[in-house]
Order: sequence, then structure tokens, then C-alpha cells
Amino acid sequence: MEGKLYSEVAVPIQHPFGFTPASSEQRDFTFDRDNRWTDYFIEKGGKSYTVSLDDRGNWFFLTSFGCHSLDELKLSRQIFRPEYLEDKKLPLIDLLQELELEPIYEGHDKAYGHVLSIVHDVDDVPPFIQGRLANYDGPDDPTIIKRIHFIENELNGEKTRFVTGFETRSFATITDNQYYTEKIHLPINARDYLKLFVYFSRYGLLPSQQMMPRFLANLWASAQSLNHNANPALYKIEEIR
Repeated sequence: MEGKLYSEVAVPIQHPFGFTPASSEQRDFTFDRDNRWTDYFIEKGGKSYTVSLDDRGNWFFLTSFGCHSLDELKLSRQIFRPEYLEDKKLPLIDLLQELELEPIYEGHDKAYGHVLSIVHDVDDVPPFIQGRLANYDGPDDPTIIKRIHFIENELNGEKTRFVTGFETRSFATITDNQYYTEKIHLPINARDYLKLFVYFSRYGLLPSQQMMPRFLANLWASAQSLNHNANPALYKIEEIR
């Protein structure tokens, strides 16, 4: 698992068809109200896929991809095919077409993204790479913002760092904590935090009263060019040299 990238993506879509309600066994306390997001399933080829309706009436397709390189990560959230990617395999576009889901163009040709990078030691990951991950940049993309904004937690010497992208509709979680990865992030936080990010990015409101989501919202705000409300005491900055 170490060294692999997990790309969680959310695509704004037109109203889907052929879905069934998703059963919820217990309340998700991440959100301040039960109806902030309502999940539904679409069955295709023996597999279940998730579409979700937010409380503003907007639909999203949510899925994830395993990636082995920055190039694969970058292409994992492409929802429209520009000419320069004519010969590239774009798995999200293929999946949307297979499920007959129509993405909405909102001035972006990419989905919202939350990548998980599992590493041996967070402190050994250069800021340059952390920035690439958070911005979903490929190895050859130019570096525009030469710094990263992040928050992190540590337990028993194991770290998890959250790094925001800059106006890229994306962010990254980088961790060397195996327990967090397997028991908390992949089954829960990967998608919950992406939903929080989508909601905050679109509506300027965080649908949570929990501590960690509020720290994340402050971090995300710090990287928005037209948002000047972030508290600089609650995130860290590291320069890319």
C-alpha cells in the first residue's frame, strides 16, 4: 500500500436516473445536519456506484481511483477531453460514459479531488512533491505557487498532513500512519472530507461543527485568492525551494 496514491473525486452531474437510496446504518457526525448530503447507488455490471445530492439540489458522482504516478493522478479527475489529451486514457471520462452520467461544465474540465499519499515518513516528502499532490499536478506542470499551506497531527510518532491546493479544486492527505489509513481515512474521511471541501468551495459555508473539519476549512480558505478570512495561526507554511 505504501507509495500508492488514492484519488477520491467528485463530479458535478446532471440529474441521474436509475438510482436507489443508500442505506445508512448510523449517523455521520461529521456533518451538522443529516440532509447535507444524501447518497444513492447506481448498479452497473454487478458493481455499485455512488451519486449524491446536496441540500442545495446539486448532484455529484463520487468515486475513487488507485494511481501509481503523478501523471495518473493528474488524469484521474479529468471530466472533459481537451485536444492535447486526445490519446490519453482518462478513466473518469470512461466511467461517466459507461454509467450514462453527464458531467456539468462549470468553467473547469476537472473534478474536485482529494488524494491520499501513503509514505514511509511524512517528513521525508519534499515540499515540491507535497505541492504537486495537493494541486494534482503532473511532473512536468509549471510551479506557480512556490509554497505549501498545511496542517498536521501526530500520534505515537506517526504523522498525517493535510495540504491544500491553490485554486485547483483539490487537496491532499499525506500520511505514514497505517492505522489511520486503513481504519479511518479510506473507509470514511477520504469521501467525507471531499464532501466538506466541495460544499465549502461552492457555497462558502462549512457544513460541520467538528474541530478537524473547521481546521481544514481554514486551511482551504488560506489558498483561495479572493478569500481573506483565514486565520494564519491555524496553519503552517513551507517554501518550495
